[in-house]
Amino acid sequence: MSPPKFAPDFAPGFSPRSDVAVIIACDARYLPYAAVPALQLAAQPARGFDVLIGSPQRVELPQSLASAGIASFGAVDPDLAGSLPGDARRSLATYMDVFAARAMAGVYRRILVLDADVVIDGGDPARLMSADMRGRAIAAVRDNRQWRNPGKLAPEFRTMGWKAAPYFNAGVVMADPAAWVAQDLPARSAAFARDHLARLGRDQALLNGVLRGDWAEMSPLWNWQFTWASSHLLGMADPFVVHFIGPLKPWLAEAAGTVPTRYRSLYDRLPGDIRPADLPAGLGRRHWPTPRALRRTLWRQWRAAGPMLAYLDRFADPCDLLDPSRAA
Repeated sequence: MSPPKFAPDFAPGFSPRSDVAVIIACDARYLPYAAVPALQLAAQPARGFDVLIGSPQRVELPQSLASAGIASFGAVDPDLAGSLPGDARRSLATYMDVFAARAMAGVYRRILVLDADVVIDGGDPARLMSADMRGRAIAAVRDNRQWRNPGKLAPEFRTMGWKAAPYFNAGVVMADPAAWVAQDLPARSAAFARDHLARLGRDQALLNGVLRGDWAEMSPLWNWQFTWASSHLLGMADPFVVHFIGPLKPWLAEAAGTVPTRYRSLYDRLPGDIRPADLPAGLGRRHWPTPRALRRTLWRQWRAAGPMLAYLDRFADPCDLLDPSRAA
């Protein structure tokens, strides 16, 4: 039996212009940082997708975002929210991929949900959202711990006593909302959260725990998980979405010398009505890494060159989706 539907709380007067949407997930605190990828997406010429800011409770958008054609909505899956372990440190916004997958059934054919700590560097999300999802409700990019070793056992699977399986990063997730509901994933997610999530993690552990390899694999160009160890390959890979998974977020002063200036400067150019008061000065100023940091990065990439190139070569077309169980 399909779960009861619940409607997303869209901003007044909003109606979808497309059958697909890119959603930046955040809460009010992270809205200024979510504004960077939202504005980048909204500026794409002839874009064939809606751009939305998704939050558990709908946030009011400043004029700079609204005038760019960006809208907001709120959604909380009531069944899942009631099953989540309590954690005062973690915002419900981290579960927007799961909330939106159910809420958007009957509204959008496909959605692409991005974390707020990303920047956009190219790609056509509309083309990606037209790809064959192979009957799966979710498509995503393999977590970077499996980029060079696809058989690596994820910590959550080890905790559950399971064998190794393909494991994805939840910072960029494409969902087929109709398939999400039809495959009873709202109820399955709520049950898994209630029984296991407290000892495992949050949305990434939840989605991987419920699906256990039953997802479609996207090219890493759609979720390039930036770390100090992969920073130089970034320039050769030319990814579409750069995801800052570690503590060095591009808007922080301590990211200087590690995060490229071209990404940090995006936050320096935020409009005044969304710019955080505590944003560090000089984000557009160039910084060099220390000699020790540069040697460390180059050594790590030299060691991983063969497996990393084999992984990248799996994706002849960055908009094709693969079966993750067939990794080389």
